[in-house]
Amino acid sequence: MRSGLVLFELLLAVVLAGLVAAIAAPRLVSIADAAAVRDEALRVVAVLDAARGASVRLGVVAALALTDTTYRVTAVVGTDTVTAWQQPGPRYRGVTLGGSGRPIPYGPDGLAMGVANRTFTLAKGNALRRVVMSKYGRLTY
Repeated sequence: MRSGLVLFELLLAVVLAGLVAAIAAPRLVSIADAAAVRDEALRVVAVLDAARGASVRLGVVAALALTDTTYRVTAVVGTDTVTAWQQPGPRYRGVTLGGSGRPIPYGPDGLAMGVANRTFTLAKGNALRRVVMSKYGRLTY
């Protein structure tokens, strides 16, 4: 009766494990990319809502600037322009942002001014998601 493994059996097990990993790895990366893009789309929706809330709370015009590096809300209070808040943009999470364009101004009533169907495109790897803001402020993502 023999106990233990022969070198050939051990090599065969390692090769099979490597093949399974090679087959599964691209799918796992694709799933991770899709999750990152979905998370960033929800973050963009939350940022748009927070900018709207800041303009209502402060009772002034607030502008939201979305870039790859930062999300920033600035408000005009009297004669000063102050940063109401800012947070890191999608680049820090490996996601690219398209369609950001110029800042989105929100009036004191919370309605976006001068925005007509703005589309933000978020991408990472093969994963892609769009956030569409209608001229009435409705968000589709």
